[in-house]
Amino acid sequence: MNKAVTKIETDVLVIGGGFAGCYASIKAAEQGAKVVMAVKGRTGRSGLTPWANSWFVYHETKGVTREQYIQQFKLSGEYLNNLDYSEILMNESWDRFQELVAWGTPTGRQYYYQPGTVSRSIEYVGAGDPMRKRAVEVGVNLLERVMVTTLIKQEDKVVGAVGFHMESGRPYAILAKATVMCAGPASFKPLGMGYPCSSTTADGDAMAYRVGAEISGKEFNDAHPSNAFNPLDESSLKSVSGDGNHKTSVLKLGGGPPSAPGPADTLKGEQLGLRIDKAIGFNQGGNPIEPKYCAGPGGEIVGRTDERGGHVGFSTLGMSNHKGEGVFPQDLNGASNIAGLWAAGDGLCSMQNGAGYAGFGSSSSGSAVQGARAGIAAAHYAAEQPSPVVDEATLSEYKNRMFAPMTREKGYSPAWVTRMLQNTMSPYFVMYVKERSRMEGALNHIMYLQNKFASQLKVYDFHDLRSAHETQNMLLNAEMKLRAGLAREESRGTHYREDFPYRDDANFLCWIKLVNKEGAMQVVKHPIPEKWHPAANLSYRDKYPFIYPEEDEKRLEVGIEV
Repeated sequence: MNKAVTKIETDVLVIGGGFAGCYASIKAAEQGAKVVMAVKGRTGRSGLTPWANSWFVYHETKGVTREQYIQQFKLSGEYLNNLDYSEILMNESWDRFQELVAWGTPTGRQYYYQPGTVSRSIEYVGAGDPMRKRAVEVGVNLLERVMVTTLIKQEDKVVGAVGFHMESGRPYAILAKATVMCAGPASFKPLGMGYPCSSTTADGDAMAYRVGAEISGKEFNDAHPSNAFNPLDESSLKSVSGDGNHKTSVLKLGGGPPSAPGPADTLKGEQLGLRIDKAIGFNQGGNPIEPKYCAGPGGEIVGRTDERGGHVGFSTLGMSNHKGEGVFPQDLNGASNIAGLWAAGDGLCSMQNGAGYAGFGSSSSGSAVQGARAGIAAAHYAAEQPSPVVDEATLSEYKNRMFAPMTREKGYSPAWVTRMLQNTMSPYFVMYVKERSRMEGALNHIMYLQNKFASQLKVYDFHDLRSAHETQNMLLNAEMKLRAGLAREESRGTHYREDFPYRDDANFLCWIKLVNKEGAMQVVKHPIPEKWHPAANLSYRDKYPFIYPEEDEKRLEVGIEV
């Protein structure tokens, strides 16, 4: 490609335009920083942001204590929470919501309860456009429909990124004193399966990993249910929760019960409301995730012929728990282990929710809280840094690598490679009901796809160039999920090992980090601070009220206390 690189210099570069990206950009600009926000779609309507409609808060919670909130996080997260991040969520989500409303976001029910939780949420709709408007008001330079493909690293410091406009193909080099990665979570493009996450393809995780950032949380699974019957058929989808463009009243949105019942009396077993059951399936009359044993809307077991049934988990294939995958933070502002790089939102493994999902709306509010913190921290850092200088030859090299799938004479279609990836990772017995030999087989296949095809993709237009980069990122995410799943030889939260169907506190009260060492992925255990361990006097079942299939029998075999 002979297009000249458009070079932009800024203080702070924010990659991604959802809740985290918008708040990071706005807060950085409010600190006086010059900010560029690069967005693969449209600001405020990228990734998962358009579909969110609940905002988790701790505010005026009469009859519910802060200790009960924290207890819910502990039980749902099965003691893998970073409770410092849980605390800042409760401390700051109300203030972020007040800003969202002040910018013009309509709201519905206030402080409603979700079944099985003690937490409260606020209903809202259409937050994307007000956030975009606010970003423009404070002077953020929006680069929309620009896919960022590579972080620029210079002398062990991230100094910006390169990307291209997906219609014109114009290449960009954004040189920045500080970069905040808010590109969202990962998925394997499960189109038509009930949850709109096909644009979230692990771009941020992949870019950060390639420059040496630690990545964590990949062994867990998000568990939004997909459609009944044929999971590729959208005809049975009754509504799309959170779609602010088509709903006439915010009061008719989904996301909560029709009335507002009081909090759960206890936080035991199925009352946790964590979707752990959805993630591993049920075991009444068949194996977990066997299609004829699906969960109805009330958690009951229903047959495949019942229209209420859904194919559990598959609608978000490739995603981890909200706030439970991505760059591993070094502080409470989302700093990575690489100078000049921060992360926030669903691309930061804050472990705010741990191994489960602690409360409805904690994803959107968590993204806002984390984005605001990262933006402020990046702005302060940038104020003390010199402007980066990158020579034209280096930028040309970055550009050539980015456009390589278009200049290659022959190669493989990214759509075909993606289908091979999906065929490998989609079976329930790989991602949702795990076992060593099956995961090792899948990993061998993924590594073959990486080594044989990832560097030999061939495309003819800029739309498919986006697909080529996404395919490479998804392949890397698949490797991450399999290596992390193999490393955690226990079951916990939404990670279920058929060969280790029990929690193993002695060996796995830790976070699993993935580190790029000279091109090879290595696994590192990061111990959970002892102050967050479950109380020593609790029995196993008091600590872990949710029971996995065959858990007690296997615990007896290996001698874990009953």
